[in-house]
Amino acid sequence: MNKQLMEGELCVVTGAAAGIGRAIAERFLEEGADLIIADFNEDEARRLYGKNPHVLSILKVDATKPEDLDKIGDAVKNTGRKVKAVLPIVGNGPNNMIEDITPEEFRLTMDLNVFSSFFTVQTVLPYMSDRSAIVLISSIAGFQGGKNALVYNAAKAAVRSMARSFAGELAERGIRANAISPGPTETKAFTEFVKGDEDVRAGILANIPIGHIGQPKEIAAIALFLASDESSYVTGAEVIADGGFTNR
Repeated sequence: MNKQLMEGELCVVTGAAAGIGRAIAERFLEEGADLIIADFNEDEARRLYGKNPHVLSILKVDATKPEDLDKIGDAVKNTGRKVKAVLPIVGNGPNNMIEDITPEEFRLTMDLNVFSSFFTVQTVLPYMSDRSAIVLISSIAGFQGGKNALVYNAAKAAVRSMARSFAGELAERGIRANAISPGPTETKAFTEFVKGDEDVRAGILANIPIGHIGQPKEIAAIALFLASDESSYVTGAEVIADGGFTNR
């Protein structure tokens, strides 16, 4: 029997109660990982993972608050183990014209995407080894520059840059860092963007050469590769997972 890719490894996944974060957590569990789960929606996280013996902690965390992120560090410390991979999967942002973006929306978008990624990693870093990995979720929005989403685009560009900077600074410690930039993916955020308009959905689909909207499990497969030793020679990279959307 083949060894599972994450068998016996401790990983941290935030935003694990829905969407891409949920798909990642579920795939890592299938591959034998022990998880520390964090999400603002604790009830849903407990519904999904509460009976799984490989989920060691389920934490209610607002990833924009340092004191909440400290809970993750404490949970890792209490295991007495090293973390194989940390995956901060928290992010969102408004679809507003430049003139309509408020200071509060700007700060919240940066906090959700940039602050949460950085400080989740910083919190877990003392417990990482010379064979650990950081996997960040950026977006094709981080280099595409689409309209009505300037702050979100800028935040995701910062996440792309952060992955490269983590890689450069932590390489001497044997810690790898990479980013995934998904295109259109079947998540709550995508549903809210489409707003039930089948013409909008069809228009997006028509621009995806591979012929389907991305599924969270497809992003999870990439995250698994980047977090595991299968990608031991990959760091500072960005994997664009958009079905060819930006290749047209």
